[in-house]
Amino acid sequence: MNVQPKRSAIGVPSSGRCQLWIDFDGTLTQQDVLDELIARYAIDDSWRVIEQRWQRGEVGSRQCLTEQLDLVRISPAELDALLTGITLDPGTVALIEAMESRGVPVVVLSDCVELFIRLILERHGLGRLSVRSNTAVFHNHRLKLQCPHENARCTFGAAHCKCASMDVLGQGGRRSIYVGDGRSDLCASMKADVVFAKGVLAQCLDKESLPYVRYSTLHDVTHYLAAAWQSAAMAEAYVATAHPSPVPDAARGEPVPSPGYRDTRATA
Repeated sequence: MNVQPKRSAIGVPSSGRCQLWIDFDGTLTQQDVLDELIARYAIDDSWRVIEQRWQRGEVGSRQCLTEQLDLVRISPAELDALLTGITLDPGTVALIEAMESRGVPVVVLSDCVELFIRLILERHGLGRLSVRSNTAVFHNHRLKLQCPHENARCTFGAAHCKCASMDVLGQGGRRSIYVGDGRSDLCASMKADVVFAKGVLAQCLDKESLPYVRYSTLHDVTHYLAAAWQSAAMAEAYVATAHPSPVPDAARGEPVPSPGYRDTRATA
């Protein structure tokens, strides 16, 4: 397992008090679907210049993806073949099942196209997952990007403002765990309580001196969370067994605690 907490201790919230947000391209999948689509089916190499502008921070992902998809020409059969060839991270199913077994809500947040995401997830038996992403109109071998979740106030110029989606879909009282790999995950990572990162996202967080847990596959994320929750459960069991709360004895004149009482004798 290759997980490395960076710079400071990572406090993982209990499974009953958290929710998991996860990127799609390059995180749930081993390939970046849009990168594969654009690289294979763009009419020329000008998409590379657009990509470089985005990497330098000169344009946001909305402008970048819109201009790049305008260059794509692909038939329905070619698109289906491309999506069929996309493989999941080897730890995807185990992570999702582990979260579901503990009642942790999972939401996929992505800059990819919802139709692509759902087809891939359904093919792998994960069509039940909640997804929030961009959409696209497919007509005459061309794709036109649509961004129903953009945010005019987003300083990153994102096609999908993931941090705004976390505000909309977040369940009250639950803390956020985020898993991602790219530049488009940065704003959401800044908002989350715990971040698992690799690739470009890890580089961005290093640059910003923000704490995260580095991972290689989603198996690492599952193991890290399971270990943290097991340790917390063992600690709670130890306290309950070895340091039970004292019961006041009115017959000996001990006061009965009033509401809000906090016993400190067990830690004295």
